Amino acid sequence: MGPGRIARRRGPVGWLALAIAAACALPGVAAASDAPAPPAPTAPAAPAPAPPVPQLRDGVIAPGVAIAGVDVSGDTAQAARSAVLAGALGPKLRRLVVDLNGRRFGIDPRTAGYTADLDRAIQAALTFGRSQPARPVNVPLAERVDRGRLRAVLAAKAKDVELVPVDATLSFRNARPVVRPARLGETVALDRAVDLVAGALVTRRHPDYPLPIKRVRPAVGSVGSALVINRETLRLSLYRGERLVRTFPVATGMASFPTPRGQFSIITKQLNPTWFPPSSPWAAGLGPIPPGPGNPLGTRWMGTSAPAVGIHGTNASSSIGTHASHGCIRMFIHDAEWLYSRVQVGTPILIV
Repeated sequence: MGPGRIARRRGPVGWLALAIAAACALPGVAAASDAPAPPAPTAPAAPAPAPPVPQLRDGVIAPGVAIAGVDVSGDTAQAARSAVLAGALGPKLRRLVVDLNGRRFGIDPRTAGYTADLDRAIQAALTFGRSQPARPVNVPLAERVDRGRLRAVLAAKAKDVELVPVDATLSFRNARPVVRPARLGETVALDRAVDLVAGALVTRRHPDYPLPIKRVRPAVGSVGSALVINRETLRLSLYRGERLVRTFPVATGMASFPTPRGQFSIITKQLNPTWFPPSSPWAAGLGPIPPGPGNPLGTRWMGTSAPAVGIHGTNASSSIGTHASHGCIRMFIHDAEWLYSRVQVGTPILIV
């Protein structure tokens, strides 16, 4: 069969088959039916529908709402009030116990100025979950403490438990001085106590609270010198508190002008005194004697609260150790000068 005859027998289908066969015969070329199909386009996901806003009755709190940690879901305003009063506010309205160094007392929170705005919290709780979907929420309580009222309460309470300071005192027993030492007082340090209690009224973390202490010093912290004069032994003893410092020989009053017994004190001191005669028959006609060797008071005078009686030096040193004076206590001049520098106005004196 000739070439022209073969060509006439090939139609459109025959030519297509030849073309496919030729393509498959070429190396590295895949048939059209073996190629991977392109991925189909993905349609965007439709947004999830918003949850519906719940339909709430007027005056009812939405689900998931709490006030100061107390769940009030579904409560009316009155029920929410009762729940919060019983839960969060109840403990805070009880008496707060405070302690001043072991002495305890209680504070009424309302008297001390503690307040909590529960009405405002309830109104805020009622607004949640109405214009938007409900979600868990905790509405805080607005709490405050009137610091002025708290300070006044603490100051008044402190008077019942504070310790009053005790002055040092000196008395005499068995012709010897006895000292009662001073004692510090204790009271509430108000400025720091107001800060502490104001926070405690709100937080209530502990069952009781120790208050800061302020130490109060006594007016008289110590005692000084004391004198004991014995008319029988004719001795004057100087004490520093209860400690004997030194003893001196003295002269005391004669039988007709005895040195008085009792407890007295030094009320005046004079250096190089002038002697003025007392209003007494024995001194009639005697004029004032200025300082100097002839002065009967020597160089030092320590007047006592016993009328017209003093402790002084004397120019009649031979009288020391006898009952020779008109009531005064005579000393050697050098002893009187030594004693003068070691006693003060107010020094107590016991004459036995």
